[in-house]
Amino acid sequence: MESITNKYLKSLFNSIKSDLIELVNNVENKPYTTKNNYGSYFQLITMLKPKTGLDNAVKLLILAGGNKQGILQAKKLFN
Repeated sequence: MESITNKYLKSLFNSIKSDLIELVNNVENKPYTTKNNYGSYFQLITMLKPKTGLDNAVKLLILAGGNKQGILQAKKLFN
């Protein structure tokens, strides 16, 4: 797991950690339908983005153990 330096992000992660890990595990336990499962991560980012912002949503999913390449590929779809 990557380290957290931002206090806000750390607090947010700790408060929703178990839910985030469950969401990431659900994505990772399904067969990949897109490269690095970026399609599924796009859906998770879309869900988190309104409350956390795009960059924080990405960081939270990576901290929860998500496929970093898939998450970063999904992030590109927002630009």
